[in-house]
Amino acid sequence: MALLTAVLPCAARAEGDPAVRIAGQTVAGVREADGLASFRGIAYAQPPVGALRWKPPQPLAAPTGSVDATSFAPACPQGEGNTRWYRRLARAMGADPTVVPAIAGISEDCLYLNVWTPQPSAGQRLPVMVWIHGGSNENGYAYEPNYLGGPLARQGVVVVSIAYRLGLLGFFAHPSLGADASGRQGLMDQIAALRWVKAHIAVFGGDPARVTVFGESAGGTDIAILAGMPEARGLFARAIIESGYLAPDGVTALPAARRFAARLFDPAISAQRLRALPWQDIIALQEQKLGGHFHTPVAPAPRRAGVPLLIGSNGNEYRMYLPADEAGLRSALADELRGLPRRQAQRVRHWAARHGGDLASRVDAVSSGKAFQCPARRIADATAASRQPVHVYSFARVRPGGHGLGAYHGAEIPYVFGTPDAWLPAEPADISVSRQMQQYWLNFARTGSPDGPGLPRWPRWTASRPSVLVLDDRTAAGRPSTRDLCKLLAR
Repeated sequence: MALLTAVLPCAARAEGDPAVRIAGQTVAGVREADGLASFRGIAYAQPPVGALRWKPPQPLAAPTGSVDATSFAPACPQGEGNTRWYRRLARAMGADPTVVPAIAGISEDCLYLNVWTPQPSAGQRLPVMVWIHGGSNENGYAYEPNYLGGPLARQGVVVVSIAYRLGLLGFFAHPSLGADASGRQGLMDQIAALRWVKAHIAVFGGDPARVTVFGESAGGTDIAILAGMPEARGLFARAIIESGYLAPDGVTALPAARRFAARLFDPAISAQRLRALPWQDIIALQEQKLGGHFHTPVAPAPRRAGVPLLIGSNGNEYRMYLPADEAGLRSALADELRGLPRRQAQRVRHWAARHGGDLASRVDAVSSGKAFQCPARRIADATAASRQPVHVYSFARVRPGGHGLGAYHGAEIPYVFGTPDAWLPAEPADISVSRQMQQYWLNFARTGSPDGPGLPRWPRWTASRPSVLVLDDRTAAGRPSTRDLCKLLAR
């Protein structure tokens, strides 16, 4: 495979800074604390600009010389959804929202990845963890503060975070573009990045045969889809899906995607005109017409992982997105029940009432179960039936303070990475839960099983004996709390 890094002006390097050789090229990184090395902003494909916009990612030629991998590359084009989400969370946690800065740099030239390694040399064969970020496939970037791989890498793994095209630039199909625009450009970017990892991670001390992909929200959804794509076969050995949106109706067929695109653009617009539009105009249209839309790849619906799987969700996935007033909550519950037969909908209402709590808690339980927990259970069942080991979790730790969000969507990420924001309230229990989760995730990346010395036992999931590990200040295995709801929704 050709080297997939671009030649950039190489900054002056301090003596002892790490460097690796890839196909005749020197890639210079950063020496971090405790001997850790990071390599930032390594291109894995040609910039998807001009005539390459909406086309599958194209490999780079194999240049010679030096690559400056000391700075992160720009984020892929997007609106302000990522910044708004974090500022909303900061406000709920009692912090000034301005503690969250806007994204510093955005460019359509964004197909880059980052590597953190404790052993930047070939022959080490450390397990590799590749992070695919979330953000509804519309927002987010590979080096958000919570995604920095240093704390995990210091514990003996190579961590990679990847960028991929988002929104209308990454999940778009239009008749005038023909086969070039498949509606899954972002997925193909992820596959190209994984191919780069397989080809080159050994020089960073990683084992290409022990690659674990892990991701949250849209990143988890994409991993579930990748697991069923022939193009991704053999590119990863294990998968971790955190709060993936895995509803069975969540995959858009190509004709539907084209009808959707036709509502945004004149169906007769030429490919040349589409590719000539400034990306800022495309994102402005996306924000205006589709703000908050989940961009679903045009790909087969996820059914089973096909590799050892660690999967789970958080206790209150939808709580932070629910309306505050009672009328809005009742409307939200009605939306969740729409389409169900009357008797089935009534039984779900009764289940929610038995679940207890205020109306917001009941709506959150139904919404979270329907969109996250029950679909994850279906994939866990199917994966276990294919004789792959499966471990299922429920993240229940609620940060201190009166934020009222519970174990919200995305709450587990800083625990997994060991990268909590300074404005997140914390107690000693939060540090303990974080260390515990990191060990489970690291053990899984090393061996395919999260179990290890000093950790509460995590039983494997089977359809006949489903067991969930509840991650909290008193982590323990138990029966799935949404078992009855999932049975009701499956009828």
